Amino acid sequence: MVFASDNRDDRERASREATEWFVRLNNPLASDETRRAYRAWLKADPAHHDAMVDISELWGALDRPAAHLAAGGWHRSAAASLRPGPLKLGLRVAAAAVIAMVLTGGGAIWRDPGMIDRAFADVATQPGERREVRLADGSLVMLDGGTALKTDMVGGVRAITMLRGRVWFDVVADRQRPFTVHAGRVDVLVHGTAFEVDREAGAVTVEHGQVAVSDAEATRGPVNLTNWQRVSLKDGGLGAPEAVDPEQVFAWRRGLIVLDRAPLSRVVKELDNMAPGRVLIVDPELRRMTLSGTFRADDPGAVLEALRSTLGVRTLSVPGFATLIYR
Repeated sequence: MVFASDNRDDRERASREATEWFVRLNNPLASDETRRAYRAWLKADPAHHDAMVDISELWGALDRPAAHLAAGGWHRSAAASLRPGPLKLGLRVAAAAVIAMVLTGGGAIWRDPGMIDRAFADVATQPGERREVRLADGSLVMLDGGTALKTDMVGGVRAITMLRGRVWFDVVADRQRPFTVHAGRVDVLVHGTAFEVDREAGAVTVEHGQVAVSDAEATRGPVNLTNWQRVSLKDGGLGAPEAVDPEQVFAWRRGLIVLDRAPLSRVVKELDNMAPGRVLIVDPELRRMTLSGTFRADDPGAVLEALRSTLGVRTLSVPGFATLIYR
């Protein structure tokens, strides 16, 4: 007996493999051996033919910039008698854009938007990497994946500029030299304490001690935080301090991601930190869905599987480049 879920998994696997083949074959340096391996894959399963037609149709939406692939006629016998595949219009457009970026000069930057920030940083991590660093003043910082920092520890200055990402700080106390963190609109002032700053979320969370958080674009005074409190940018300004669950908010330091009815926008952010490549939600309505669970920070595949099994969404990935989440 063949179950519907089995058929769906087979189609998704064929789509992923077809996308990978399409990218490899568009490489001007693709070898004859690569083309022979592709032909063997194409003949192995009729579903592979359908999947390649889907990818070819995606290129049609982009005025066929990959027409040079037709050289030699290797695709014609397979494609001539094939029916259109099941990809939806939104997925077609998004996937076409992804593949287009693979073949253009901006593809590397699109795939890894933190590349430029890391180039100008004093300390940085790749997506999927966590790192502890001891600063010149003795303070300890832990960087989550995809984070970039600039440091200034000269003379009486102790200043960090976060270019991107999420960092936990354990600051050595020094009443004569305040420790400051600049993260976009958010400014943090401490003398000695432990806290976390999430630049993209515009949020600061205190583990212990006292922290003063300011909005660089607002005239109101700083928000003062103490143990297990958090503040974040909301509706154009800093909200009120909120109590947090330490087991959840700092779980990433232990190599875990804890999601409690987290919207898919938050899930996508965590996935971006966990591995190289962009994660895109094709259907905006999906952003309202939520996901709960505890996952290892080095296993993005488990998060994607939870999205598929729990929320019924589908995914299509080009490893190391992009993952699409769609219905």
